Formats: sequence, C-alpha cells, structure tokens
Amino acid sequence: MKNTQDAFVIHARAYKETSLLLNIFTRNDGLINAIAKGAKRKKSKFSGYLEPFQLIEISYLGKSDLKTLIAAEPKEVFQEFLSKENLFSAFYVNELINCLFKKGTASKEYFDLYDNCIKKLKFKNNVEEILRNFELDTLIEMGYEINFISDCRSGLEITIDKKYDYQPESGFYESAKGIHGNTIKKMADRNFDRATLDACKVVTRKTIEYYFQELNVNSRLFFK
Repeated sequence: MKNTQDAFVIHARAYKETSLLLNIFTRNDGLINAIAKGAKRKKSKFSGYLEPFQLIEISYLGKSDLKTLIAAEPKEVFQEFLSKENLFSAFYVNELINCLFKKGTASKEYFDLYDNCIKKLKFKNNVEEILRNFELDTLIEMGYEINFISDCRSGLEITIDKKYDYQPESGFYESAKGIHGNTIKKMADRNFDRATLDACKVVTRKTIEYYFQELNVNSRLFFK
C-alpha cells in the first residue's frame, strides 16, 4: 500500500551507481530510511526534489526498515537561506533530529516545529534565538523539559536575587557560582537578551550532551 505524506529530506548519500539512500523526516511516520532508485540520473523524476530544507510530498512503499521512494513533489517554492550562518544552523537542526529521534517515532507536532524553525532560519536574522527556542521545544517534545521554576534540591521557587548551578539529570540548584535567578526566569519566559541567550546555550548544550551519552552519540564531534 502506497504511503503519501509531507516530508523533509534530512540526509542523502549515494547508493550504487544511480540511486540515493535517504534519511527522511515525515509528518506521520517520523524518521524513515528510503531508497530513491535512479535519482542520480539526469532525467530522473526526482531531479531537484530531494534537497534538504524543502517541504515536499512523497509517496513510498515497503514493509521493511528500508522503504522505496516512488514519488516526490515540492510543496513550496525553493528559497535560499538569508546567510551562511542561517544555512549552517539549519544543518545543526537536521543533526539534532537525526541523532535524538529514533526511527519510526512519529510526532506531527514536532514536524511542525521543525518546519517552522527552517522557515524562520530562511528569512530571519535572530538565528541564536531561533535555535535556543528549537532546542528547548525539542527537549519538551522528547519528555526532557527543563524545570526553570524551582530549585531541584530545596523545592523552593527560583528567585531573581540568587545564583544557581545546573545539572541535566536534576535541574537548577542554589550555588555561590552560577546563573542569576533573573536570567533563569527570562529563559523560562523565552525573553531573550544577550546574557539570557548565552546562558540558555550553556544549559541546552549540557542537557543535549547528557542525553547524547545515553544514545551513544559522540557529542564532541557534533558540537565541533
């Protein structure tokens, strides 16, 4: 039975002489692996439609882990990224999906988050804010939401006049050296200024690295 749905190509590599092996993020089925037979031929029906960061509608067949792509059509006009920084940030977003989400884990909500993130990266300058929001939303979607409200040791509410350190498996706790409570409050509200963006990057990176270790992913290579 043919399966037709919206999708993005996350990664593509050559397969034999004329085909491509694709890692595809689909709206209904999450990440799938698929082969596009003959995609490297000049007159392929897939020509120009299997580029990353372009929303497409695909059809595929197969009951095994490796699907067979039978059709792909663009659902939007191709748009270049605003800058190289925006483009490189989009590749980072793709790697997050590829490393953190298991094959077959479906989430229409996360697909929409990804779609929205890529569109913002194509048109807007506030790259760091876009990435921090995406990282925070990704952790929420995976069930690893960060607690910005209370001290994980005392249970007391985080206050603006104290400092807090952070451990991914636990949360924030009062410390003589750490992040100001006011900055943590701003992170919770997604009210980003320079200091809040810098602090949020530290917190999200620590958290992602922690869960990368659980998935046996080399985070040092990822963050180089």
